[in-house]
Amino acid sequence: MQYLPSCFAEKNLSGVSGFIKLQSADGKQWPVRCLYRGGRAKLSQGWYEFTVENNLLEGDVCVFELLKTKEIVLKVNVFRVQEDAGFVTQPFVNQPSGQNIIQAIPLRN
Repeated sequence: MQYLPSCFAEKNLSGVSGFIKLQSADGKQWPVRCLYRGGRAKLSQGWYEFTVENNLLEGDVCVFELLKTKEIVLKVNVFRVQEDAGFVTQPFVNQPSGQNIIQAIPLRN
């Protein structure tokens, strides 16, 4: 089960109760049950399959982007943790240029 940020859920998923789609960067889609209640949205049935097929590991960051389609489709960009290299890639979105920027941040030991 995965909860989505409240501010995103309230703005984009209010009243949703049913299946939506998650889409990877290569366009593959997975049906996932989404339930919005009390200002929160959670992904349940289908989320596990998405995590397995995308090899998500603890520390990976998922950035959800609502696509403008007839159905509710969330594009999921995955940023992998790279602890062995001594840094973590961190996404920065909503830049003035409209570009997404990834910055390497050194880990503190």
